[in-house]
Amino acid sequence: MKRSSYVQLSLATSISLAIAGCEGPQDTYNIEQKFRFQSVQECVNQKFPVDVCSDAYMTALAEHRRVAPVYDRQADCEADFVPGYCQTDSAGRYVPQPGGFELTASGAVSQAQMDSARAQAAASGSSLDGLLMGLLIGNLMSGGGRYYSEPVYRHRDGRGTFSTSTLGRRIEQGASFPNSQQSRYGQGYSRTTSKPISTSAATSRGGFGSQSSARSGWGGSSSVGG
Repeated sequence: MKRSSYVQLSLATSISLAIAGCEGPQDTYNIEQKFRFQSVQECVNQKFPVDVCSDAYMTALAEHRRVAPVYDRQADCEADFVPGYCQTDSAGRYVPQPGGFELTASGAVSQAQMDSARAQAAASGSSLDGLLMGLLIGNLMSGGGRYYSEPVYRHRDGRGTFSTSTLGRRIEQGASFPNSQQSRYGQGYSRTTSKPISTSAATSRGGFGSQSSARSGWGGSSSVGG
Protein backbone atom coordinates (compact mmCIF):
# COMPACT_ATOMS: atom_id res chain seq x y z
CA MET A 1 0.00 0.00 0.00
CA LYS A 2 1.29 3.45 -0.78
CA ARG A 3 1.80 5.89 2.05
CA SER A 4 -1.29 7.70 0.90
CA SER A 5 -3.42 7.31 -2.16
CA TYR A 6 -5.65 9.87 -3.78
CA VAL A 7 -8.98 8.21 -4.48
CA GLN A 8 -11.59 10.80 -5.38
CA LEU A 9 -12.00 14.49 -5.98
CA SER A 10 -15.41 16.05 -6.39
CA LEU A 11 -16.30 19.68 -6.98
CA ALA A 12 -19.80 20.95 -6.34
CA THR A 13 -20.38 24.60 -7.12
CA SER A 14 -22.60 26.53 -4.74
CA ILE A 15 -23.41 30.20 -4.31
CA SER A 16 -22.22 31.79 -1.09
CA LEU A 17 -24.75 34.06 0.61
CA ALA A 18 -22.06 36.04 2.41
CA ILE A 19 -21.32 39.47 0.94
CA ALA A 20 -18.01 41.11 1.81
CA GLY A 21 -17.95 44.90 1.47
CA CYS A 22 -19.43 45.97 -1.82
CA GLU A 23 -18.76 42.69 -3.56
CA GLY A 24 -21.62 40.56 -4.81
CA PRO A 25 -22.12 36.87 -4.04
CA GLN A 26 -19.10 34.73 -4.95
CA ASP A 27 -18.94 31.16 -6.13
CA THR A 28 -17.50 28.68 -3.67
CA TYR A 29 -16.43 25.14 -4.38
CA ASN A 30 -16.96 22.26 -2.00
CA ILE A 31 -13.92 20.00 -2.40
CA GLU A 32 -13.74 16.42 -1.16
CA GLN A 33 -10.78 14.06 -1.31
CA LYS A 34 -10.18 10.59 0.10
CA PHE A 35 -6.82 9.42 1.43
CA ARG A 36 -5.60 6.03 2.66
CA PHE A 37 -3.12 5.65 5.51
CA GLN A 38 -1.76 2.68 7.44
CA SER A 39 -0.73 4.71 10.48
CA VAL A 40 -0.96 8.11 12.11
CA GLN A 41 2.64 8.80 11.08
CA GLU A 42 1.88 8.26 7.39
CA CYS A 43 -0.95 10.76 7.72
CA VAL A 44 1.30 13.30 9.44
CA ASN A 45 3.99 12.77 6.79
CA GLN A 46 1.49 14.03 4.22
CA LYS A 47 1.28 17.31 6.17
CA PHE A 48 -2.09 16.71 7.80
CA PRO A 49 -2.44 18.18 11.31
CA VAL A 50 -1.40 15.64 13.92
CA ASP A 51 -4.68 16.07 15.86
CA VAL A 52 -6.68 15.31 12.73
CA CYS A 53 -4.56 12.23 11.96
CA SER A 54 -4.78 10.91 15.52
CA ASP A 55 -8.51 11.56 15.78
CA ALA A 56 -9.15 9.97 12.37
CA TYR A 57 -7.22 6.88 13.45
CA MET A 58 -9.13 6.53 16.72
CA THR A 59 -12.47 7.19 14.99
CA ALA A 60 -11.73 4.45 12.46
CA LEU A 61 -10.75 2.08 15.26
CA ALA A 62 -14.03 2.81 17.05
CA GLU A 63 -15.92 2.21 13.79
CA HIS A 64 -14.12 -1.12 13.38
CA ARG A 65 -15.25 -2.23 16.82
CA ARG A 66 -18.78 -1.08 16.07
CA VAL A 67 -19.41 -2.44 12.56
CA ALA A 68 -16.81 -5.08 11.67
CA PRO A 69 -18.35 -8.46 10.76
CA VAL A 70 -18.06 -11.03 13.56
CA TYR A 71 -17.82 -14.76 12.82
CA ASP A 72 -18.09 -17.97 14.81
CA ARG A 73 -15.64 -19.76 12.51
CA GLN A 74 -12.26 -18.58 11.27
CA ALA A 75 -12.88 -20.12 7.83
CA ASP A 76 -16.01 -17.99 7.34
CA CYS A 77 -14.12 -14.82 8.24
CA GLU A 78 -11.22 -15.66 5.94
CA ALA A 79 -13.60 -16.44 3.09
CA ASP A 80 -14.93 -12.87 3.21
CA PHE A 81 -11.50 -11.28 3.70
CA VAL A 82 -8.00 -12.79 3.44
CA PRO A 83 -6.61 -16.11 4.78
CA GLY A 84 -4.58 -15.56 7.94
CA TYR A 85 -6.04 -12.07 8.29
CA CYS A 86 -8.72 -12.60 10.95
CA GLN A 87 -8.19 -12.15 14.69
CA THR A 88 -10.05 -13.34 17.77
CA ASP A 89 -11.76 -10.85 20.05
CA SER A 90 -12.20 -11.06 23.81
CA ALA A 91 -15.19 -13.39 23.36
CA GLY A 92 -13.28 -15.81 21.10
CA ARG A 93 -15.09 -14.69 17.94
CA TYR A 94 -13.30 -13.98 14.65
CA VAL A 95 -13.10 -10.49 13.15
CA PRO A 96 -11.07 -9.08 10.23
CA GLN A 97 -7.98 -7.10 11.11
CA PRO A 98 -8.08 -3.44 9.99
CA GLY A 99 -5.49 -2.59 7.35
CA GLY A 100 -5.46 1.16 7.93
CA PHE A 101 -7.94 3.98 7.65
CA GLU A 102 -9.52 6.08 4.94
CA LEU A 103 -9.73 9.78 5.72
CA THR A 104 -12.23 11.83 3.73
CA ALA A 105 -11.54 15.56 3.97
CA SER A 106 -13.83 18.28 2.66
CA GLY A 107 -13.94 22.04 2.71
CA ALA A 108 -14.97 25.18 0.86
CA VAL A 109 -12.66 27.00 -1.56
CA SER A 110 -13.42 30.49 -2.83
CA GLN A 111 -13.57 31.43 -6.48
CA ALA A 112 -10.38 33.46 -6.04
CA GLN A 113 -8.56 30.47 -4.57
CA MET A 114 -9.79 28.23 -7.36
CA ASP A 115 -8.72 30.72 -10.04
CA SER A 116 -5.31 31.06 -8.41
CA ALA A 117 -4.83 27.29 -8.24
CA ARG A 118 -5.82 26.85 -11.88
CA ALA A 119 -3.45 29.63 -12.97
CA GLN A 120 -0.60 28.15 -10.95
CA ALA A 121 -1.22 24.69 -12.37
CA ALA A 122 -1.24 26.03 -15.94
CA ALA A 123 1.92 28.11 -15.41
CA SER A 124 4.00 25.50 -13.62
CA GLY A 125 2.62 22.26 -15.00
CA SER A 126 1.65 21.25 -11.47
CA SER A 127 -1.30 19.00 -10.75
CA LEU A 128 -4.49 20.91 -9.97
CA ASP A 129 -5.53 18.04 -7.71
CA GLY A 130 -2.32 18.42 -5.72
CA LEU A 131 -2.86 22.16 -5.31
CA LEU A 132 -6.44 21.60 -4.17
CA MET A 133 -5.18 19.02 -1.70
CA GLY A 134 -2.93 21.74 -0.28
CA LEU A 135 -5.93 24.04 0.11
CA LEU A 136 -7.84 21.29 1.92
CA ILE A 137 -4.98 20.70 4.34
CA GLY A 138 -4.69 24.46 4.86
CA ASN A 139 -8.37 24.57 5.80
CA LEU A 140 -7.88 21.76 8.31
CA MET A 141 -4.83 23.43 9.83
CA SER A 142 -6.69 26.72 10.27
CA GLY A 143 -9.60 25.03 12.04
CA GLY A 144 -11.92 24.94 9.04
CA GLY A 145 -13.01 22.03 6.92
CA ARG A 146 -14.53 18.72 7.90
CA TYR A 147 -13.47 15.10 7.77
CA TYR A 148 -14.52 11.60 8.67
CA SER A 149 -12.71 8.29 8.69
CA GLU A 150 -13.43 4.61 8.27
CA PRO A 151 -11.32 1.46 8.69
CA VAL A 152 -10.18 -0.35 5.55
CA TYR A 153 -9.79 -4.11 5.15
CA ARG A 154 -7.99 -6.44 2.79
CA HIS A 155 -10.06 -8.85 0.71
CA ARG A 156 -10.09 -10.62 -2.63
CA ASP A 157 -11.85 -8.73 -5.39
CA GLY A 158 -13.89 -10.21 -8.22
CA ARG A 159 -10.72 -11.07 -10.15
CA GLY A 160 -9.28 -13.01 -7.22
CA THR A 161 -6.56 -10.48 -6.49
CA PHE A 162 -6.00 -8.76 -3.17
CA SER A 163 -7.64 -5.38 -2.72
CA THR A 164 -8.31 -2.93 0.10
CA SER A 165 -11.53 -1.02 0.75
CA THR A 166 -13.97 0.12 3.39
CA LEU A 167 -16.91 -2.04 4.41
CA GLY A 168 -19.26 0.57 2.97
CA ARG A 169 -17.68 0.33 -0.47
CA ARG A 170 -17.89 -3.45 -0.44
CA ILE A 171 -21.55 -3.27 0.58
CA GLU A 172 -22.22 -0.88 -2.29
CA GLN A 173 -20.63 -3.49 -4.57
CA GLY A 174 -23.01 -6.19 -3.29
CA ALA A 175 -21.20 -7.78 -0.32
CA SER A 176 -23.52 -8.89 2.50
CA PHE A 177 -21.21 -11.06 4.71
CA PRO A 178 -23.94 -13.73 5.06
CA ASN A 179 -21.95 -15.93 7.47
CA SER A 180 -21.32 -13.13 9.94
CA GLN A 181 -23.23 -13.04 13.22
CA GLN A 182 -24.80 -9.72 12.22
CA SER A 183 -26.36 -11.22 9.08
CA ARG A 184 -27.29 -14.54 10.70
CA TYR A 185 -29.11 -12.85 13.57
CA GLY A 186 -31.09 -10.43 11.45
CA GLN A 187 -29.10 -7.22 11.80
CA GLY A 188 -27.61 -7.32 8.32
CA TYR A 189 -25.48 -4.60 6.77
CA SER A 190 -26.21 -1.27 5.16
CA ARG A 191 -24.01 1.60 3.98
CA THR A 192 -22.65 3.34 7.09
CA THR A 193 -19.99 5.99 7.57
CA SER A 194 -18.65 7.92 10.50
CA LYS A 195 -20.22 11.25 11.31
CA PRO A 196 -18.17 14.10 9.78
CA ILE A 197 -16.05 15.92 12.35
CA SER A 198 -15.14 19.60 12.16
CA THR A 199 -11.47 20.39 12.69
CA SER A 200 -12.22 22.88 15.44
CA ALA A 201 -14.13 20.21 17.39
CA ALA A 202 -11.23 17.76 17.16
CA THR A 203 -8.74 20.42 18.21
CA SER A 204 -10.85 21.59 21.16
CA ARG A 205 -10.84 18.13 22.69
CA GLY A 206 -7.11 17.80 22.15
CA GLY A 207 -7.14 14.99 19.61
CA PHE A 208 -5.54 11.69 20.56
CA GLY A 209 -1.91 12.51 19.87
CA SER A 210 -0.81 11.31 23.32
CA GLN A 211 -2.43 7.91 23.01
CA SER A 212 0.07 5.10 22.49
CA SER A 213 -2.48 3.16 20.42
CA ALA A 214 -2.70 6.03 17.97
CA ARG A 215 1.04 5.89 17.39
CA SER A 216 1.39 2.15 17.01
CA GLY A 217 -0.37 1.68 13.67
CA TRP A 218 -2.68 -1.23 12.80
CA GLY A 219 -2.15 -4.85 13.58
CA GLY A 220 0.02 -4.34 16.64
CA SER A 221 -1.94 -6.85 18.74
CA SER A 222 -3.13 -10.41 18.30
CA SER A 223 -6.64 -9.58 19.45
CA VAL A 224 -9.11 -6.71 19.43
CA GLY A 225 -11.92 -5.75 21.72
CA GLY A 226 -15.43 -6.72 20.81
